[in-house]
Amino acid sequence: MSHQQPTSTRSTASVLGDYLRFWSGRDSFRPRATPSTGWFLPLWGVSLAVAYASSIVVTIAVVAFGSDPPENAIGDLVESGPVISLILTAVVLAPLIEEVAFRLPMSLRPWHVAGGIGVLSVMFVPSLFGVSLGQAIVGGDDEALAAVVEVALTVGVIVVLGLILRRLLPRETNDGPALVPTRVRFGVIVTLTVVFAGAHLGNFAEFTWFLPAFILPQVLVGMVLAYVRVIRSWWMGVAIHALNNAVAVGFGLLPRLVGQDGGQAVVGVAIVGSIILLGGSSAIALGVNAYLTWERNQHTFPGGYAAPTHSPGGYAAPVPPAAGAADPWPHGRPPPWPPPSGRSTAPESTAFGD
Repeated sequence: MSHQQPTSTRSTASVLGDYLRFWSGRDSFRPRATPSTGWFLPLWGVSLAVAYASSIVVTIAVVAFGSDPPENAIGDLVESGPVISLILTAVVLAPLIEEVAFRLPMSLRPWHVAGGIGVLSVMFVPSLFGVSLGQAIVGGDDEALAAVVEVALTVGVIVVLGLILRRLLPRETNDGPALVPTRVRFGVIVTLTVVFAGAHLGNFAEFTWFLPAFILPQVLVGMVLAYVRVIRSWWMGVAIHALNNAVAVGFGLLPRLVGQDGGQAVVGVAIVGSIILLGGSSAIALGVNAYLTWERNQHTFPGGYAAPTHSPGGYAAPVPPAAGAADPWPHGRPPPWPPPSGRSTAPESTAFGD
């Protein structure tokens, strides 16, 4: 019995290559199984290191031109606010709320889009103008009641808008994403990433002409979070966002731990050290991932089976075909390679043990 080997090959991409392809606009912007989950953290590490390095460079440039760096409006909370409240707000609540507003809608599912618009319209947009819808409705200084009112308004907007979008958005299934062109989907991802970074302009006490340069860290980290959200999962983006904020909070609390006199110097050394260690180790990890991916692709036979190795049996373990793909081998495994002299390479001649 003769057997025709398949001629198609399916290479895998390194996390860095996949990330660059994603932001080049040539991606399908659909969830997929690769790259491996463990390689997202080095990608975040490099982005965070570049973000902190860019902040230092921008600050030095602003001072060199005779201006003062902008004052961060949330600095008082970091310097003197309750530690538990700071951690709860920055590490738990902020990642959840911001990921709902800026990353959840990237799936283009009706309820996800409604959730993002609801949070943006009730919580974020008014806050940019120094207005709280909850306090404007309740009046007075009852912050707890104002928060309850804002949550109720947000839920109401989400429910109404979600029901409307379920009727209007063209979808293949009831729970599926909207059927839109790939360019439109990419445009939504880019827009939400830019809006996410722009929302952080409200962290500063006043607007200056050079202020947009200080949100470059949010642009870089936001790009990684968008990539993780679309390619892997929303919850993974929340976890990385929380980790990112935890690092920032840790740097902010250092002066309180070591004392104000030497606190700023310690923070400076810690940031520079983090850029070197985190950025360097993450860059090495991405390089290793790129090399391993290249080597794996170089040793892949057509049909998706790994090339032979020097294992005792002389064969590499077969890689199962992609989900939904037809098995090219009748017995679910490739023939021995190289074939024994004078014997056919048909699947019946396989020498794999049970």
